[in-house]
Amino acid sequence: MIALFKGLGLLLEDNALHAEPFETQVAHWRDKTDRQIDAEVELLTVAKKQWVVASIIGWQAISLILLGVIAHQLWQHDYHITFSRVVIVFTSWVSILFVMWYIADLFDHSAGFERWLRAFNSRARLTPDADSVECVADALEMARRYPEVLRYKQEVMAHREIRHEDIVIMREMGRMRQYSELVRELDRFDGSPRLVA
Repeated sequence: MIALFKGLGLLLEDNALHAEPFETQVAHWRDKTDRQIDAEVELLTVAKKQWVVASIIGWQAISLILLGVIAHQLWQHDYHITFSRVVIVFTSWVSILFVMWYIADLFDHSAGFERWLRAFNSRARLTPDADSVECVADALEMARRYPEVLRYKQEVMAHREIRHEDIVIMREMGRMRQYSELVRELDRFDGSPRLVA
């Protein structure tokens, strides 16, 4: 269970990192080593298995306790089983399960399945399944066009191989630079036709 709490702590750190300015995220990923990332992936693998077991047991226990409370309230003074009581218990339980599913879905974005997948994907080595040709080509184009993107790539590759999150960062760095260039061009644009050399 220690791995579970460490894994959840790592997810919370990731969540906090995504709320930080982009430069902080860049510095965080640039400084990570292969050993650190592999250790994090190993921890997340163990923690996710424990999380799945704990969440299944937890949600089932909560739903069964609520079912017991509903049944107890209905049969508190009268132990006759009637069709209407069975329908009330069943519909109440289904409603409770729906509410619990909705809460779990909201929870999913911060520490649920979706968050675990994002944590694994960001640390994954480059593979054709996770990183499309277009994404890698886009990152390569950004590294060719912009020195800061190339510098980031070189600094990363000096001590580890490129991971999925590095591709995301390189593309975002390039997009930000592209955006500022387009804004400057838009500011200078006065509607006059371009002179063709």
